[in-house]
Amino acid sequence: MAKKQLLHLFISIIIVVVSLYYVFKSVSFTEFTDALRSMRYIYLLPAIFLVAVGYLVRAIRWRYLIAPIKEVKTVDLFSPLMVGFMGNMLPARAGEVLRAYLLGKKENLSFSASFATIFIERLFDMGFVLFLLFGVLIFESKTFVIGDSGETHQLMGYMVKFGWISFAGCLFIFLFSALLQYKNEWAMKAVELTTKPLPHKWVEKIVKLVNSFTQGLNIIKDKKGFLATVFLSFLLWVIFVLMYYPLYFAFGIEGKLPVISSLIILCVTIAIFITLFPTPGFLGSFQAACVVALHEIFKIPKAVAASYGIVAWLVAMGFVVVVGSIFIIRENISFTEFSVSKQEVE
Repeated sequence: MAKKQLLHLFISIIIVVVSLYYVFKSVSFTEFTDALRSMRYIYLLPAIFLVAVGYLVRAIRWRYLIAPIKEVKTVDLFSPLMVGFMGNMLPARAGEVLRAYLLGKKENLSFSASFATIFIERLFDMGFVLFLLFGVLIFESKTFVIGDSGETHQLMGYMVKFGWISFAGCLFIFLFSALLQYKNEWAMKAVELTTKPLPHKWVEKIVKLVNSFTQGLNIIKDKKGFLATVFLSFLLWVIFVLMYYPLYFAFGIEGKLPVISSLIILCVTIAIFITLFPTPGFLGSFQAACVVALHEIFKIPKAVAASYGIVAWLVAMGFVVVVGSIFIIRENISFTEFSVSKQEVE
């Protein structure tokens, strides 16, 4: 397992280095520092506020996802939520595993059931990302037209391919999740059939895991909770879109960009770069996405686009690190204990 973790770390470092090279290529140190010095830092406050509200909405939504298994107060979810997102600074999105482990430990839930709630949360997120992505491609396709030639930006082709592949994957996962809830016997027969070539002890473990995992998908049968989750997911992504806009004022580029550009930045950063290149803490991939959106598409100077990417990343990840660290200290959370438990789960 150590070799696998080292491989993840090695690949992540390569992606970070290549991404940051692209971000700062042809940007002088003077241009970069000038862009930072000319910032109006007061506009960081509304951005930080929106980040905080976003995590509050995440916690409320997570409570609805867990409710079919166990009633948990929203305030009790902040610790595993923030520490888990802080754990995403580790390779291979380890924060998701950490969040499920901390929730299970704190609320006496199985790891599989806890992880299933995070899994379905990610499914809702991907669904809304695809909704926004298709909206941008349909209603703002002119944004991707280069000059007067009518030629479309190469990024648009990538976004279309990514959208269809992700849609197919999400549809399959959602249908199978629904099958587990409404026709569990059929779903389990499908699992047994696909795992038949594997050793018997592996099949037993997989079947047991899927049965436990099914508990975390009970939100699908809870109509009230399902609708609440849909609404909160919509609210969350509205907040994400708005979060980027105060930074336009910070860098003085609000007059050069339409409001819809904030949505396009979100689609490029979340839908493509961060999903395809999940580096520790999204370092590198996030900044590269901002440069692509702001510089390549909207023709903002690259030094400003690079500075924007760094500051936006520091606002989001800085909040997570500060709040997550407070919970780690207050609740005496041990990452050493988590490492041992993670190995047991694997």
